[in-house]
Amino acid sequence: MRQLFDGPFFNYLRGTEPLNQAEYFTQGSSAMLFQRDGKLYRLTLDACGHGFLAYQSSQGNPNVVKIIHDYGPVAPSDDYPSDDYYWLAQVEWLQDLDPADATTQRLNALLVKLTDDEPLVMGPDLPVLIERCQSMAEQHPEFAALLYTLAEAARIGSDADVQISNIMRRPATGELVWSDPLYGTSSYLEPEQHRRMDALREQLAPLRYNIATTV
Repeated sequence: MRQLFDGPFFNYLRGTEPLNQAEYFTQGSSAMLFQRDGKLYRLTLDACGHGFLAYQSSQGNPNVVKIIHDYGPVAPSDDYPSDDYYWLAQVEWLQDLDPADATTQRLNALLVKLTDDEPLVMGPDLPVLIERCQSMAEQHPEFAALLYTLAEAARIGSDADVQISNIMRRPATGELVWSDPLYGTSSYLEPEQHRRMDALREQLAPLRYNIATTV
């Protein structure tokens, strides 16, 4: 399988802490996971999803993946180094849902109904998604917390990625949690973060230039 990310900035991250001794674990549509010494690290270009999960986790929302340590933006994107960034976090270990499980099947049917079987819900349709989440939460109390959390995500205004593959189970409690409910790269950086990203662009500029001239 072709790895999700590649390029000088990604290679830089793989050569520095904490990913320099980490092993590739798996990848999804917008994130790569690495493991090291029993710890799990999530690398993504999806700034909106990363920011939402980090904030909700810090507020104690049990229906998102727990962010153990948020490294924030760690390098410019290899595809759009002037605008997008790699975001890194240490996250908790979760379990995939069992597709044969009755609860998983009920939840999947609910998500299909929620989105009219169009799982990527884009900006203009987000108000309808929020309204449906609130209505269906009252009708399906076993999934109410997940639906209210999805509504909170949709209020950010970034595209919502409403797929069963973006929901996992917390082994210790059995809770269902969102692992990646949003899709979008727009982000806000603090001045110090901007300075760090500018320094990395300058540091790795020769490598990017060499690649560009040999392609």
